[in-house]
Amino acid sequence: MNFGIYGRKSYFVDTSESTQMQFDVCKEHIRLHFPEEEISSITLYEDDGYVRSDMDRPGMNQLKEDIAAGLIDCVIIYKIDRICCDMMDFCVFYSFLKEHEIKFITVKDGIDTTTPLGEAMMYLAVIFSGLEVRTDSLRITDNMNHLAESGFWCGGRAPIGYNITTVDLGPKSHKTLEFNQEEIDYKNNLIRIFLDNNFSLQNMETYCKNNGLTTLNGKFLSTTQLYSMFTSPHCVEDTAAMYDYFEAKGCQMTSPREEWDGSHGIIIYGRTMEKKVNGKKKHQLAPPENWRVSIGYHLPYMKAETYFQLQAQFGHNIFSKKPKYDLPLLKGSLRCKCGRMMSMSRKKKVDGSVSTWYYCPKRMRSGVDACDMGHIKSDLLDEKVLDVFREIKHDPAAIRKYVKGIDKKPKDNSVALRTKMQQCQDKIEKLTAALAANSESAAAKYIVNEIEKLDCEYNNLKRKAASQSAEERRAAVKYKNAMEKRDEIIRLLDDFDNFSADERNAIARDVLKECKWDGETLFIML
Repeated sequence: MNFGIYGRKSYFVDTSESTQMQFDVCKEHIRLHFPEEEISSITLYEDDGYVRSDMDRPGMNQLKEDIAAGLIDCVIIYKIDRICCDMMDFCVFYSFLKEHEIKFITVKDGIDTTTPLGEAMMYLAVIFSGLEVRTDSLRITDNMNHLAESGFWCGGRAPIGYNITTVDLGPKSHKTLEFNQEEIDYKNNLIRIFLDNNFSLQNMETYCKNNGLTTLNGKFLSTTQLYSMFTSPHCVEDTAAMYDYFEAKGCQMTSPREEWDGSHGIIIYGRTMEKKVNGKKKHQLAPPENWRVSIGYHLPYMKAETYFQLQAQFGHNIFSKKPKYDLPLLKGSLRCKCGRMMSMSRKKKVDGSVSTWYYCPKRMRSGVDACDMGHIKSDLLDEKVLDVFREIKHDPAAIRKYVKGIDKKPKDNSVALRTKMQQCQDKIEKLTAALAANSESAAAKYIVNEIEKLDCEYNNLKRKAASQSAEERRAAVKYKNAMEKRDEIIRLLDDFDNFSADERNAIARDVLKECKWDGETLFIML
């Protein structure tokens, strides 16, 4: 029997058991409960630093791949919550195990999944694990809310202009912010340039590049970094006007307006949130109604009037009117050979016309050593895309060069396996009949041995057939999706030339899955 031991430890939970300890306990369980001759192999699968709500883990993915390949017969885990604590995710995982006829053991929970009662106990264990996770999450949130309402720093990197320090208040110590004068001078200089010149963020980014103004780490400043710096409220004095500003946004105010007297900075908890983008967790700004705004324990260094000036300038430089010039087809779809999404720039000529270029922001911000990709006129690449679209319009069969999977119609490869399984069954039936007729003869033991070999062969074939069947079902779904995508693309491109520039751009963004420019060739995937 081939055993797969899965272990996971979250770096965010200091008290969770180490993966090595989990592996040792599971190995000991195998030694005690399985005869040595039944143990063919033991493979370890480890995930460190992954929280319980995230099922997309390298170790877990490898375990699933090996199960599908028929390399694992039994999965052993230390405790049920090492897999996950979400009932839906666990049901999907357990169904996957049952589909491949994999034995499942949880050591600490003492659950035997071979019985109906054992399965029921297993599901209850998942429910209670999920309850424990949610309880822990609420406890942490309540604690963070209390710290924020008390004006203390709740964790994370200190905002520009501050260092994190610790203050002792009776039996407990808490983190707060203290001035970093060098960073304050740096930020105030950027704010002065931004306001005095009435810059947009893009203008400010260009100015910084041209004048050698960088981040504190010596890198090029981006519009995203500038915006984050200029909108951070922690350094602003807690005046009544600031109270009204956040209250008007719909924020949760934790103290009355009369306490905002301008003597402290501001603490906001819940300003950012996690969101899954393409299967990966990313931080983004949360809706203002989720913010809990409090008076900070730290001192401010920015006047409320300055903060309002910054916000007003952002609003002044935001235009909602229709762009003056047509957008290129590949805006938002074109990647550089280095992997970064390419940006767009325009240059107005003497005759009033405008030329548009794609460029790599990694090169612009980090220099030629980071990426040597040069500028490329958007018209040249857009024309290559149009050529592909026209090719597909005139010859729909040409789409197979640009869409993966439409030429790979799944085949039924299970016939040979089913034939072998039937042959095994036939042989077993004949041998069983022979055994019944010769039960008292010396040949009986040889017949029994042969039956056992055939039974083992039959079970192996059965597992292979189940795995193959699952793979064929997945291939069939992929093929169906690819064919539907093909038909939709052909429909959109049928009258492409008659659409407006905006409509063509929208269709291109919808149709183009990936475009990559290596400086010579444009690789297109639909």
